Amino acid sequence: MNNRITKFLAIALFLLNISQVAKGEAVDAVTGATPVKLKIEANADKQLVLDVSYEENSVIREAPLGLNVDHRLLGKDAQQLSKEKKENNTLVYEFQQVDGSRFFLDARIFPDGIALRYRVPADGPVCIYGEETSFIFPSQTKAWYASGPFQYGWLQEYQERETDHIEGELLAPPATFRLPNGIYAAITEANLFNYHGAVLLGTAPNCVRFGYVENKGHMETGIVTGLPPTKYWHEEVRDIPWIVSPKEGSREIVTPWRVLMLAKDLNGLVNNRIIAQVSDQPDKTLFPDGAKTDWIKPGRATFTWLVEGNDRLSIANHKKYVDGCAELGIESVVVDDGWELWQQTEKEANGRTKWEMLKELVDYAREKNVDIWVWRASSPRFGNKSDIGLVDPAERAGFMKKCAEVGVKGLKIDFFHTENAFTVNLMENILKDAAKEKLMVIFHGVNKPTGDSYTYPNLLAKEAVRGLECVGGENSWAPGPPWPYHNTVLPFTRWLVGPADYTPMNFRAFCHPSVTFAHQLSSIYMFTSPMLIFAADMEDMLSSPGRSFIESVPVTWDETVVLPESEIGKLAALARRKGDVWYLTVLNGEEPKMLDIKLDFLPKGKYKMEMASDTPGNRKLIEVKDSKVRSGQRLKEELMSGGGFVARISRY
Repeated sequence: MNNRITKFLAIALFLLNISQVAKGEAVDAVTGATPVKLKIEANADKQLVLDVSYEENSVIREAPLGLNVDHRLLGKDAQQLSKEKKENNTLVYEFQQVDGSRFFLDARIFPDGIALRYRVPADGPVCIYGEETSFIFPSQTKAWYASGPFQYGWLQEYQERETDHIEGELLAPPATFRLPNGIYAAITEANLFNYHGAVLLGTAPNCVRFGYVENKGHMETGIVTGLPPTKYWHEEVRDIPWIVSPKEGSREIVTPWRVLMLAKDLNGLVNNRIIAQVSDQPDKTLFPDGAKTDWIKPGRATFTWLVEGNDRLSIANHKKYVDGCAELGIESVVVDDGWELWQQTEKEANGRTKWEMLKELVDYAREKNVDIWVWRASSPRFGNKSDIGLVDPAERAGFMKKCAEVGVKGLKIDFFHTENAFTVNLMENILKDAAKEKLMVIFHGVNKPTGDSYTYPNLLAKEAVRGLECVGGENSWAPGPPWPYHNTVLPFTRWLVGPADYTPMNFRAFCHPSVTFAHQLSSIYMFTSPMLIFAADMEDMLSSPGRSFIESVPVTWDETVVLPESEIGKLAALARRKGDVWYLTVLNGEEPKMLDIKLDFLPKGKYKMEMASDTPGNRKLIEVKDSKVRSGQRLKEELMSGGGFVARISRY
């Protein structure tokens, strides 16, 4: 009897799921629940619009959809021809315009959000004049966003305002929102290939629309990619038209996915996995085991860009850093901008080429189990006569082959400074050619991640963040909000879309006094990345009271929990687990506070806790203390303005 009832319920549930999918509603494959509901239809003006609800709460209402292709407004006066459910819970809509042309809209529905993209049949190049894809939020929704695309001159001025006052604003994805009912949302794009990267534009109160911008310097000088003249660093041109062609072997234009993440709290938002789920899978010929391909090895590194002293770029100094990395267990040294001029700058070059001197450093490091990465500009910087770049396919292939021959393990590629279609394609070609030589990559001076590291797992990080190298430029070339505010916004905005090259942690005088040394130390646990590059001088790391936390920091994690005390722009408190060890990382905003948290993220049991925190009355001194704690216990810690702490918690 029980078995027959179970079978009946299973059939009923299956039929219910089919019915819900036919209506365009999300279906949780496990429980049959429908936390996200989506509706796409034409409104009274014959414009395609989008409605989204989450757990019976309206999130987006009658938001326009469509593309302007060759001055054809796809989505206006469109007739729906069909709607079909495909694999991965994807709904495929086919529409026909009045002129007979057709296009497709793919909608993927998840328990914690949606993703949309357009597919437009095309036999050749077309011009994209704009996009209508919009999201209309309820009044009094709060938004956090950078008011300029980072790649246009290190600009990441985070704003915090209600969407009622967002008209005219540029919102660099990802932008984060909190609705009046407490629901969190974030908007970005994913699977950006062979297409121009997008921003969000505030077109009316409570309405943001996907749009395209370009750096004014590229528009006026004709420079397609790379660093433009200084006067254009912070200048963008909005709603620019641009040309795109189908990928080789294809007869359609495919846009990136437009992603809306949804969550009841910050923990759900930070743990959203939609970008990973909509990203193309790696090419098995390049990455036989995907991210686990044997030559892809996440790790930590040092670089000497912020190091004080006149010899920071010398071979001798890099050997000193290799020695320090070997002592600390740090896996790599990144040789930054300047190494390709060693023939002119090294006192003992003795006629050797840069490659011969680089091989000397690589061989020295290999003996100490340390890898070497090298820097290269993606293209010549404006006014720089020594840059070569990687735009030319032959130069790119030759450079990477030579790097592999001398034993270099990875490349730091810099100065893209646009996300036009040409540059997006350039980045993909760099990743492909690097993979052929088994080279890992990080991109610097570049656009936001869009899931590209899932498709090309040799991409370990993209900068796209106002990181520590911008200290000193607060009032000039790298403007932004106070560092305590900035650092407590980033985990819930920029880090939602992927790891960044923030280059955290420094203990020198030039680091901004608004954040403490314990805040600096904790940041290496907060601003995590599979290639985690430390900015600190080697002697400071070796002598730091918090040295063991530098030695033990993981770069990949098994679990992350956002603690409920976290508040965007005021406090970032995360518990991260690696194996059976938990790490608690806390960064405080501008206001001092007494933090009182419950250790209920720990499994039941007793633990030993080592904590590196601020010394009362001394912002530049880290204090390390040990204690015993248990699951569920309350932990109280007084936090300075811009303070913080990191704790390592393990069973005993």
